[in-house]
Amino acid sequence: MRNIIIASANRRSAERIKNLLQSGKLFVNNIFSSGSEVLSYASIHPDSVAVCGKLSDMSSVYLAQLLPSGFDLVVLLPSGEAQTAYFSNMVTLNMPVNISDLIDTVGFLARSTDQKQSAHAAADSESDRLLTAAKRIMMDRHHISEREAHAFLRHRSMETGRKMTDIALMIIEGTYEIY
Repeated sequence: MRNIIIASANRRSAERIKNLLQSGKLFVNNIFSSGSEVLSYASIHPDSVAVCGKLSDMSSVYLAQLLPSGFDLVVLLPSGEAQTAYFSNMVTLNMPVNISDLIDTVGFLARSTDQKQSAHAAADSESDRLLTAAKRIMMDRHHISEREAHAFLRHRSMETGRKMTDIALMIIEGTYEIY
């Protein structure tokens, strides 16, 4: 689960939002009053979610532009105000906000990295398995070291413009001539 923070110049509003999120079983790590504080936090925790009201030093749109990739922003717009800019890391909700919409939106964003990380881990594991198997085949057939087998895969990958895992799969399937 990603870290969740709240950013609002109004401390009372921030505390209310925190209580709402925690009633939905979402832990809030910190409360900030300015965009510069959020940026400092983002430099240490670049994969977080911020629920953002009105800030003391910058607009939420400007903040969204400055945040690192992977840091999402849920902007709470005043009643009747329309979203003026669109960014891939920014979601807007109009005030007064529906409690379940707020909890669902923040919860979805906070959990989204867990799914990405597990998908990447599975893909990395499969890639490692393919590369190891292909290197083992080359080492057995051609009596070369693992380093030489890896260099061969890397060289063929660059030469053909294909991924190393694609070359490895063709070696395993026997559809690629090694030497």
